[in-house]
Amino acid sequence: MEYHQDLPVLFTQMSVASLRAEWIKADAAYRAGSPLMSDQDFDQLEAQLRSVAPYAPELQGPGGGSALLSLNHEIFYDWRDRLPVDTAFVVEPKIDGCAVALRYVKGRLADAWTRSGRSAMPAIDLVKSVPRRIKASGTVQVNGELYGVGIEKSQQDAAKSLNKTPDGNGLAFMAYTLVDAQGDELASLQAMSKWGFIVPDALVCTRDSEVMALHRRWEKGDLFQSLPTDGIVVKVLSHDQQQELGITPKYPCWALAMKK
Repeated sequence: MEYHQDLPVLFTQMSVASLRAEWIKADAAYRAGSPLMSDQDFDQLEAQLRSVAPYAPELQGPGGGSALLSLNHEIFYDWRDRLPVDTAFVVEPKIDGCAVALRYVKGRLADAWTRSGRSAMPAIDLVKSVPRRIKASGTVQVNGELYGVGIEKSQQDAAKSLNKTPDGNGLAFMAYTLVDAQGDELASLQAMSKWGFIVPDALVCTRDSEVMALHRRWEKGDLFQSLPTDGIVVKVLSHDQQQELGITPKYPCWALAMKK
């Protein structure tokens, strides 16, 4: 396939997903010693991908960079067995929406993107619960979930707002991660709340049985019932422990999604 510099024309012919797939295929072939295209063509392909999806995970550096990662879905006790014995957790609602990352530069909202790396600014610009300015210096990244308020199909509603011309009606943003923050999850949630974000309720657990009890409550509809959820999220409380556990190319090792 020949790649041209006319980015808008190419993008009408290839979806973000197919463009990412083409880059991954070409990169893997190059690393295997069997390149599918010339270096010049690959550079053009990468430039086009960066143009339409600058935060695509495969374009980030080691450790995921600024890309949004997914969540681990394995059995709780299998995950728990790899953690230190004295680990404390926080349990939060798993919002049924679309993951979005926000970047603030010198306190001003500068960019927003989805897990695929596509810009989310057209939708985010219309969501009233996203602060346009925060009292923070330097560069700050806030990860959260865009969802439909009081809507049965929350995720579909949020997805439509990201893929079509959005109007912002009925959408909200809940912040759940302050990237590269110090302290612990509770301190991060408090900081984001002070900046004006909606943040989830976080329940601290020091025993495995407490986590399992909260999961059973969610299954019965007795926990986080005012929000559109499709599970709970269990996170290691301490940020120091989170850093020690690290991340995989797909998900952080310090967090787990528990569904039905």
